[in-house]
Amino acid sequence: EMFLEPSKASYPSDLWSLGVTLFELVTKDLPFHSESDLMWSVAIVGDMDSSPPSVLDRLDDERRSRFDNKLAQVISTALEKRVQNRFQTADEMHEAVYSCLVDRGEACYSVFISYRVASEAPLARLLFDELNHSVTPGGHRVTVFLDSHRLVKGEPWEEGFAAGLLNSACVLSLLSYGSTAPLATLPPANSAKALAKGWEERPVGRCRLEGCEADAEDNFLKECLIALALLDRRDAVDRRAEERGFVQSVFPVLIGSQKTPGESGYPGMGSFFDVQAGGGEYPSTPSAPNNEAAASFLEQNAALPEDALTTIRSRSVANTMRQLTSLQGCRIWDHPSTLTEVELSRAQAELVGLGYTGPSVDRNVAARQPSLLSANSTLNKSSQQSCGFDERQLRMLKAQVQHYRADFHEIIDRA
Repeated sequence: EMFLEPSKASYPSDLWSLGVTLFELVTKDLPFHSESDLMWSVAIVGDMDSSPPSVLDRLDDERRSRFDNKLAQVISTALEKRVQNRFQTADEMHEAVYSCLVDRGEACYSVFISYRVASEAPLARLLFDELNHSVTPGGHRVTVFLDSHRLVKGEPWEEGFAAGLLNSACVLSLLSYGSTAPLATLPPANSAKALAKGWEERPVGRCRLEGCEADAEDNFLKECLIALALLDRRDAVDRRAEERGFVQSVFPVLIGSQKTPGESGYPGMGSFFDVQAGGGEYPSTPSAPNNEAAASFLEQNAALPEDALTTIRSRSVANTMRQLTSLQGCRIWDHPSTLTEVELSRAQAELVGLGYTGPSVDRNVAARQPSLLSANSTLNKSSQQSCGFDERQLRMLKAQVQHYRADFHEIIDRA
């Protein structure tokens, strides 16, 4: 960038320079060669579409066979010539390097933040910004795994879990209308009445579960089953040496209903318990496809014993949600009346218009709102303009996150 158009040099340019430094540290050689500074620049920009050099090509056979392929790819990504193919932020590059340490068993994540529907994206982002790289009273430098890959980058569900949930000490599970309503069935006798009140037949575009073999796979339920199973194994007397999973705490974050301008309590939120399950009831039976998927994942990736897998396969949806909501957590809507709005950063301001915490439900008037994002959608700002968070609501949401920062830090230190 400095050679072609210096005015466009920015953070990714610095990360490219860091890639050069890492390359030299590993190989004792520069990634590009030339006889002069001018020709060195030409060697770099002469073919913008050529692949970046790999450290593996500059190592002897013995070192190459032992070198971490994933770290080699991180360095190559930092050296990409086109800005859009490079790491865009230091946080993104840090996450990639840190994941190499996690894979080697030399580190774990402090916190795993997972949201399974795009409606929780604003809160997930604010939690990440508040906690990542912060220091707890116990002196712990917090490293957060924000599980946004499935929604934003299209990575496989299992890959995100293998890198994140299995290697995190604390799990922040975001419970909201969007994540819980699809887990609850609308009883046939009451479905017409529930829909007339404004509840959705397909909450955020997802099929409701019935607790049977015909259920669709729901990634949020699978996440809950896995997190609780790992928590159950934390102090198990029969825990085996080959078992994986560092989870010490599951901390549910209950997200309330969204209030509108002019409504009492605005720009705060209403109670989560007014919108959880979306007017339905959690099935008292297991959701077979989801329970089996969770058990299979833990068998392959965490080496859980057969009796623990049997427990997972038999756990009902109602039991899962009851256990999750009974754990110590925090209620995003329940904040001091003295809490005041907090200014948003430039990046956080881009979240305005995103988010969805449930439809308007009227006991007397049928007021249906359209379903928004499916579980596999990417964030779509235009589709949520009518009911996404406005700027004041986001400012209050950020204030609520900051209000609970000490609680989050306490949980992390305890873990």
